[in-house]
Amino acid sequence: MVKETEYYDRLGISPTATPTEIKKAYRRKAMETHPDKHPDDPDAEAKFQAVGEAYQVLSDENLRARYDQFGKDDAVPQQGFEDATEYFTAIFGGDGFKDWIGEFSIFKDLNEAGDIVDDQQPSSPTGDKGEAGATNHSTEMSTTAGNEAAKTEERHKKLTKQQREKLLEMEKKRREEMAQQVQELAKKLNNRLDSYVLAVKDNRLDEFAAKLDQEIEELKLESFGMQLLHILAKVYHTKANNFIMSKRTHGFSKIFTGVRDNARSVKSAYNLLSTGLEAQKTMEQMNEVNPDELDQYERATFESMMASKALGVMWAMSKFELERKLKDVCNKVLHDSSEPTKLRLLKAKGMLFMADKFSKAKRSPEEAEEARVFEELILGEQKKEKEKQKEMKRKSFFG
Repeated sequence: MVKETEYYDRLGISPTATPTEIKKAYRRKAMETHPDKHPDDPDAEAKFQAVGEAYQVLSDENLRARYDQFGKDDAVPQQGFEDATEYFTAIFGGDGFKDWIGEFSIFKDLNEAGDIVDDQQPSSPTGDKGEAGATNHSTEMSTTAGNEAAKTEERHKKLTKQQREKLLEMEKKRREEMAQQVQELAKKLNNRLDSYVLAVKDNRLDEFAAKLDQEIEELKLESFGMQLLHILAKVYHTKANNFIMSKRTHGFSKIFTGVRDNARSVKSAYNLLSTGLEAQKTMEQMNEVNPDELDQYERATFESMMASKALGVMWAMSKFELERKLKDVCNKVLHDSSEPTKLRLLKAKGMLFMADKFSKAKRSPEEAEEARVFEELILGEQKKEKEKQKEMKRKSFFG
């Protein structure tokens, strides 16, 4: 028995709802009440905020327990409720995968490198034209993803000694942070695999599988959730199979599996380069287009194409970074000589077990449509936030 049900009622669920059901309900209600869908409703913002507050409490295990026992007056987050729009945007990508894949850093690194290279560099006419043409979020993403590396390469000869030192320092920091991520992710994966080994020994594999299935149900709802699950499946399957085969052949297969892995890495790098060059070419074409000369339909089509190119580059680069990181994590677990080979073989089988589960994950048609609409709304919020920040900078500059 709970003291009150107002928050549950706002999301349209019962007090017995699971965390997955709560997340699904929030996604639906957030889309239904989003202010962009109700421009003529003066209460739209308040309704959206109410849904966000309900989710912030019910998605937190401790806050939900306090709410169930004492009511909403005793279930306020310590830092207070976040603005619904900011919280809504933060759900994009979600935190669910952090224990599996860590954080993506490649775009933060590109932006930092770009800032260092641009520091005290004179603006060029071409650069000014590109900035003037960047009137939408998709253009900004394309500029970052498609041109940043090319710009850096073009101007590297003009770098000052101080800029070169900053770039070297940034690269050193990036490597240290990545090594730390790999260390932490390997520890978390090891803990999961220890649970798998224990479940096999105690004949409780069904319990382990049920818990993993429940987690997958939540992970598949995240943005790019299905793609991330399939990347995990591919890397786990490849690295575990290679390890098992190397032990069966006394290490001889390492020569062949190593060559095969390197070939795949080269192919991924080639595909990434091709995607980036394609985006750069599209960006150059865009700089030759005056949006004011396009009618409404042509402009919408053009912006849609640019958004697609930008997201394609962003995803290709993120996937390339992620696969390399996950391979390092798997190597750290499977080639830990402080553990017996027999135990590592069991853990390799555990990785194959999880890979099989990940590869079989599917979204229902309703979940797939919800994910698409949810992501589109969030991209819209991110665009508005970018425009808001640009306006604040403009006002600050002109006083």
